[in-house]
Amino acid sequence: MSNAIQYDSLLVRDLAAELHQVLAGTRLDDVFLERDRLRVTLRCRAPRRAASAPPSLLWQLHPRSGHLTQTGADAAVGGRVQLGSPCSIRRVTAPPDERIVRFELDAPAGAAGEARWIIIELITNQWNALAVGTDGRIVAVLRERQTKDRTLRAGVQYEPPPPTQRTGATAPIPADEWLAALAVFAPGERLKPLLRFAAYTSPRNAAAVLGDADVVAGGTALLRALDRHTHLVWDAPRTPVIARLEGRWQPYPVSTGVQEEPSASLLAAFERAAVLDAAAPAAENAVETALAIIAERIDTVQKRRERLRDEHAGAAEEAARLRHHADVLLTQLSSVPRGADSVALEDWDGGSVIVELDPARSATENATRLYDTARRRDRAAARIPALVDAAGRELERLDGLAAGVRDGSVPPADVRRGRVARTAGGRAQPTALPYREYRTTGGVEVRVGRGSRANDDLTFRHSSPSDVWLHARDVAGAHVILRWPHPEANPPAADIAEAAVLAALYSRARTSGLVAVDWTRRKYVRKPRKAAPGLVVPERVRTVFVEPDTRLEERLRVEPA
Repeated sequence: MSNAIQYDSLLVRDLAAELHQVLAGTRLDDVFLERDRLRVTLRCRAPRRAASAPPSLLWQLHPRSGHLTQTGADAAVGGRVQLGSPCSIRRVTAPPDERIVRFELDAPAGAAGEARWIIIELITNQWNALAVGTDGRIVAVLRERQTKDRTLRAGVQYEPPPPTQRTGATAPIPADEWLAALAVFAPGERLKPLLRFAAYTSPRNAAAVLGDADVVAGGTALLRALDRHTHLVWDAPRTPVIARLEGRWQPYPVSTGVQEEPSASLLAAFERAAVLDAAAPAAENAVETALAIIAERIDTVQKRRERLRDEHAGAAEEAARLRHHADVLLTQLSSVPRGADSVALEDWDGGSVIVELDPARSATENATRLYDTARRRDRAAARIPALVDAAGRELERLDGLAAGVRDGSVPPADVRRGRVARTAGGRAQPTALPYREYRTTGGVEVRVGRGSRANDDLTFRHSSPSDVWLHARDVAGAHVILRWPHPEANPPAADIAEAAVLAALYSRARTSGLVAVDWTRRKYVRKPRKAAPGLVVPERVRTVFVEPDTRLEERLRVEPA
């Protein structure tokens, strides 16, 4: 399994800068290098009269983790590093274009064996942590290593990893050097040369740097790539994000154009990644369960469709047989003994035909019964093609539902918690709800429609007349229902505002700075005759103006149970 966090030199550089901003001048009480757990704990204490307490850090260095979080109730066990007293963090730095974070400690000269640097190495799968003294010797090490170039164990002089020596580690790359290094390679072959040449590039950002230079020949495209590299490394505002990459959540200091969500800081992004990755196994199980439910339903519908097709193939033949028996019976009424349950009659084409009878009926009444049964077979046969088509549409819907569960657009909980219909055999079958569920800060349920047809279903079948209906003004978007059982009193303004934010986010105005959202009671919303799906006419409308806020949507979301 790959590392949960993929560190590159740009992430490490900006992370060190943020840690310096947060921790510089902070008293450091303890450092633990926990070998069994492969993690580092730094226990910090705020200076006197500080506005807020700094974080005490827990850095997990197991190859399947890599998360950096604030320490909680899980106490450190063993591996305490000897520090001078008093001790504080002077600065946090990262060497240019390296994946190394150095905590420089500030303490009076003390005994030999006291740490003056805490060094975190984040190179490929060789993550490690070391405490190094003033003399440059290793005081303690998380993972002892012996390689051709380095020896990492207590008492040995610390040797840092060999530097990358790539161009542009301390200043933007000149255009002539950039072109000389990359122009000799054809488009489509420039990714590896870029990674070898340009500082702070990595598989995480190289595609965003190259852009069209990876498909377009000529120096102009390469110069645009240089502008992107300079912007990414030196000029771009530091706007931390968290992205889903290769099945794991990855913090990053700047946006690179992949699907991301913003974060208040890199530390906050690391915290969020740890929470999401911890929940991933449960989420994966939920997806598997939902897909299994859908697969069972698909199997049931497929069998029903095949049964209908077989029934349709024999229905016309059966109706003709019954009608022929009735015709033969009427022409030979005198040959039918009273009270018989069957009779052999001469067939018009030669031979004989066995006609099943009801002993309690006369021959004429039996003929009438056969004609009636033949007509019912004909009517059933006429209805079967529509039922087969309906089964086909249901299979298409279920395939779409499964695809939505796989790509994340349909929460697995919708399948588990969906409305349950009963088949003729009595087995439960799930149907996804036409809305997403949220709950305001005040505890009021909010329902957001999933599409035009789902909007109609939500508004007219999954709401009450006293509920509040909301929709972004003059743009396509979801119907939103704020559940409210009190017809004489409006919901609190804060709840209406939060529901309006959801209406703005689920509309084409989601990228606007300010969105007008109309609201009214659901009883004042009507559907014109022959109107398109989702098209309604609200009356007695009021309007609020809100800013789309994805973080609020995340807080209000009702998580799967």
